[in-house]
Amino acid sequence: MSLSLTLVIERPSRAPQTIPARNTLDYGYVTDELHALMLPVSVPLPEGIEYADDEEGRKLQHEDQYGAPLSYVPAALLVPRLREHARSPWELAIVTFIEKLPPSTRVVLWWH
Repeated sequence: MSLSLTLVIERPSRAPQTIPARNTLDYGYVTDELHALMLPVSVPLPEGIEYADDEEGRKLQHEDQYGAPLSYVPAALLVPRLREHARSPWELAIVTFIEKLPPSTRVVLWWH
């Protein structure tokens, strides 16, 4: 399987709402092993993410490109899983960035 992963970073807000997909990091391709490591710790995200579509304006997304419900992993649980598999300077930089976020920050796994 060849999966690509975009991480959508939640920014603190005053009220529960959809997570705007403005703060994203394209992690790139992931191995089946890393994908499998993410599944047990991912939490469903029923409110989805909101992103801007050039033709339709703001859109709400509840599923990934494969039809699976979107989910998130708290930053504290995501970092060790990514670190174990990060090889390129880009991947290592993403791990460092997420490591500096508050541990409870929701990081949406947007598989495509």
